[in-house]
Amino acid sequence: MVHEHGPADARLIDFEAAGYAHALLDAVCLHVPGPGWICVGDPDAAGLAGQYRRALARGVPEAQDDRRYGFALASACMSWALLRVHRFAVLDTRAPGDHSRLQLVETLESAARTAEAHRALPHLAGWAQRTAGALRRRWPDADLDLTDWARFPPYTPRR
Repeated sequence: MVHEHGPADARLIDFEAAGYAHALLDAVCLHVPGPGWICVGDPDAAGLAGQYRRALARGVPEAQDDRRYGFALASACMSWALLRVHRFAVLDTRAPGDHSRLQLVETLESAARTAEAHRALPHLAGWAQRTAGALRRRWPDADLDLTDWARFPPYTPRR
């Protein structure tokens, strides 16, 4: 279909979550598990992180500054992880083997890895690592290696 200003440019509008938010909140799902999956892969090795950053930089030139971008991405990932920690009381009552427990551990650890990779928020990243370690001890069923991508491929669905 051709419009007055050229070819149609198909767009998907997410009205459910529509609103103004920080641009890097969309990048969080590349680095930290979302509600539907247990783990994410390595977004840098897969090239996803670089593609996202280059696309963002076309509209937000500040994304080219490593320090600013790294701090903002680490902040967005840690913010997501902190929001997910509020589920602790509910997850603590679930039966061993429930993937939600494993997901919370991985959310904290992946947010910390992102912060560490960008040399940002060292105290908060350390807290996230220590908290994930405490959860692994409290929930032995969640003490699994999620970087074993043969067992847990990136974006493994949570059951």
